[in-house]
Amino acid sequence: MKKATLSSLAALGLYCFATPTYAQQLQAAGISAGFNVARLKADRYAFRYNSVLIDPLADQSNDETGNSITLFGRWKIGQAGGWYVQPELGYMSALETPVLLSNATGAYPYANSRIRRLDARLLGGYQSGPLRLFAGPSIGYYLYNSRNFTSPDPELQAVMSALDANPKRWQVAVQAGAGVTLGRLDLNVRYEWGLSPYKQSFPAPGKSAFLTRRMQQLVLEGGFQLYRRSKSK
Repeated sequence: MKKATLSSLAALGLYCFATPTYAQQLQAAGISAGFNVARLKADRYAFRYNSVLIDPLADQSNDETGNSITLFGRWKIGQAGGWYVQPELGYMSALETPVLLSNATGAYPYANSRIRRLDARLLGGYQSGPLRLFAGPSIGYYLYNSRNFTSPDPELQAVMSALDANPKRWQVAVQAGAGVTLGRLDLNVRYEWGLSPYKQSFPAPGKSAFLTRRMQQLVLEGGFQLYRRSKSK
C-alpha cells in the first residue's frame, strides 16, 4: 500500500515534467533548508518492566532540534485562481526525545542519537499575492541507525535494546503550513503530525508491555527558487 502510494507520487512528478500542458503550468522549482523542532509524543504514562521503571513523559516538556533539506516543484492548477500542487522530495534529521529509565542503581535519560528520514510529499495549496497556504500527505522512509549502547544490568540492557529497535521503514504523516514568496525567496512554516507510530515492545515471561510514540515537529524553512516562471508567459 505504502510502496504503491510512493510510486504514484513519483509517477505524478515524472508526468508533470514530461507532459507539455503541465510543464507550461510549472510556476517554480527550487531547494529549501529548514530548522526542525521535533518531539516523539508518547501514548502512555510511566510503566514498569521487571525492575526498570520506564517513563516516556519525563522529558515531554523539552523539544529536540534537527534540520531538513527539500527539493520542490510548484505547478499551477487551472488557468485562473491561485490553486497549485507542490510535489517534494526531502531529507530530515532530528534528535530523539529521551525516555527516563530508573532502577535501584539510579535514573538514566536514554535516547538514540538521531532520527533520519527520506520523505516524498504531495502538497496542495492556494496562493494570493505573496502569501501561500498548503497541506498534504508525507510518506517517510526511515534510515536505520547503528547502535552500540550496552549496560551490565541485563534488565536495563533489555529495555535499551527494545528502545533501540528501528521503527517500520515506511511511515505516514500529514503536513500543513503557510509561506510567503519574496522574489525568488520562499519563507515557510509548517507543522507535521505523524500518523504511523513507533511501537516498541518489552517482552517478559508471561507478559509484555508496549510503548507507542508518534513524531510531531515544527519546521521553519527558507528556500530559493532555482526556476521561476516569467509572468509574461
